[in-house]
Amino acid sequence: MLFGRTIGWLMVTLAIIIASAEAVMALGASGHAGLATSDLVTLLTGQSPQFSAARWPEIFSALGQGIMAMPAWLVIGVIGLALAHTFRYRRIRRRPSTILPL
Repeated sequence: MLFGRTIGWLMVTLAIIIASAEAVMALGASGHAGLATSDLVTLLTGQSPQFSAARWPEIFSALGQGIMAMPAWLVIGVIGLALAHTFRYRRIRRRPSTILPL
């Protein structure tokens, strides 16, 4: 639980850093294209992500291409928030007794 929550918040922090870096670079004089998720996957894995219709059904191919075209900070932030929410601290709730007193 603690590991998943920590990884989630680290991913949210990384997404905020990436988004702020893109905002600063967009304010510069030169034209800046944002960091797409496909660029980040290529940097991490060393190969370009392939979503061809021959390997995947058409709906998954279109979904994968859409996600890879999104900004990297958005995808990382959504995954981080999902992890942080899934592994959040919750108190154990006990149900009230259903036995009626006599």
